[in-house]
Amino acid sequence: FFAQTVGNMGEVKKGVYQYKLTSSGSGWTAKPFGEMADGLAECTGATAEEVEKAMYDACKEASGTEKEFTFANDMVSPKVSLFTAAIEAAYEPK
Repeated sequence: FFAQTVGNMGEVKKGVYQYKLTSSGSGWTAKPFGEMADGLAECTGATAEEVEKAMYDACKEASGTEKEFTFANDMVSPKVSLFTAAIEAAYEPK
């Protein structure tokens, strides 16, 4: 019989991942904020859709999840939106 221990492989960092997107006119910048912001990459791109994909990928990588997840990306003004992804966690706005 042979057993091997494999560190933290497969461990998912459950939580609510958030970004604030702002438009500068020449593109979009997304900065992480909130309780899961540590380790999340800042994302930039020419279009909001490009940055949305980058944020999704960054959340997937930071969380370590292999599962697909849903998110909301809500415009709060013409130049600002908020991205929220609840990864294996329930999001309850306060």
